[in-house]
Amino acid sequence: MTETGTQQGLRWVRESLALFKTQPHIWMLWSLAYIVIFMVLPSLPLLGFLGLLSVVIWPACMAFVVLLYRQVDLQGQMVPRVVWQQLQTHFKTLVLLGVSCLVYAVLATYLLSSELAALVAHAPTKAGMNESQMTQFLESTLSFVVKVLLLLLPLFIATWFSPMLIALNGYDLPKAIKSSIAGMLKYTMPMGVSWLVMTVGMLVVMLGLGLVIGILGALIPMLAELLMPLLVFAALLVINALMFAFQYISYKDVFRAAPVIPT
Repeated sequence: MTETGTQQGLRWVRESLALFKTQPHIWMLWSLAYIVIFMVLPSLPLLGFLGLLSVVIWPACMAFVVLLYRQVDLQGQMVPRVVWQQLQTHFKTLVLLGVSCLVYAVLATYLLSSELAALVAHAPTKAGMNESQMTQFLESTLSFVVKVLLLLLPLFIATWFSPMLIALNGYDLPKAIKSSIAGMLKYTMPMGVSWLVMTVGMLVVMLGLGLVIGILGALIPMLAELLMPLLVFAALLVINALMFAFQYISYKDVFRAAPVIPT
């Protein structure tokens, strides 16, 4: 019986969770390293230049973690050295993909720079805003967020599969981007179902844990203040690790017929 898009999306979620549960502590450590490299370090004073560098190396790092998932899925064990050796062969193309992402991000920032400047200039001050001004500011902010998401959507579609196609299938940059876009468009339904289920599932878990912490906080306020940041950070680690697993599972299904370069 042919699998529907909804069934396929739900299967992807189950397989992603099963793969994550093979060794969750290890995947969360890789997730922690990823967050430190791409979120924490670039935000530190005097290290802002790392933000540009992180965009350039991002496809290679993403491919590295996804290929670790593939290694565990196929071989039952993780050998980072072997994955790194495989990536070295295609490192130049992965860096070119990162440079392309950087150029796109710079152009997108330039297109929205005037709107961002206007939002900053009209941001609420200590003097406050009246109701009309606040409504106008919120509408402008919502419009800006929607435009950012719309500009980021093509980048997301072009880079969801392309790092793996470069590292595993030996595609050149144009073919990898083109194939990633084609794969995302063809499998829009299962991708959407998977994203929706994982998002709702994570929100339900977060709300449940938040409720428990709220009850504990009513009894021991200091405990709630300690647990809430830890909860948010742990959730970020799990979400990030699950996204990598989901990238591998979706890639494996969408490009199952594409020949893989022997390692």
